[in-house]
Amino acid sequence: MCARTVPLPVDMVRSDSVGGAHDLTCHLLNLGHRRIAMLSGPREVSTAVDRVAGYRSALLEAGIPWDDHIVIYETFTREGGHTMAQRVITLKPHPTALFAGNNFIAIGAFRALREAGLDVPSDVSLVSFDDLPPNFSLEPFLTVVAQRAYEMGQTATRQLLKRLSEGPCDSPEEILLPTDLVVRRSSAKARVTE
Repeated sequence: MCARTVPLPVDMVRSDSVGGAHDLTCHLLNLGHRRIAMLSGPREVSTAVDRVAGYRSALLEAGIPWDDHIVIYETFTREGGHTMAQRVITLKPHPTALFAGNNFIAIGAFRALREAGLDVPSDVSLVSFDDLPPNFSLEPFLTVVAQRAYEMGQTATRQLLKRLSEGPCDSPEEILLPTDLVVRRSSAKARVTE
């Protein structure tokens, strides 16, 4: 007879996706944007859920009603970003800003905006969760919420070494690292106040 094994609880080190998305949405709100589309990853992925939650909380705090038509779920890919951006820019009124759930979505969205003859940020602001490498040739360079990847790796390594020296633990730790808002040229004041 086979014995069932029960997985041991494990520590988790991750970025504050809710807080980072809230900060990025507040940045757009402070620029006068009131119709901000959220281009998200899949509904069943925790980071996508967290980023939509942060976006939603910032909108609610600002008194902006929830609009299901401008929150779209797709894949965390360039193709997903392209498809989602094509969809939201056909809406009337179209969003004045797009919040991409990650940098791949942002790249695809940027391409769709350019193909539609829309300028970033003059016509539509575009922001993203996740940063791009400094040598990436996307102009204007994206306003982002950057995750602290190096610090995340260091923290995870420290936790692993701690567990190796102390042994397994019944109550794992969840370590939530802050994110950093990096304002660049892809976000600007909304052209029309709604």
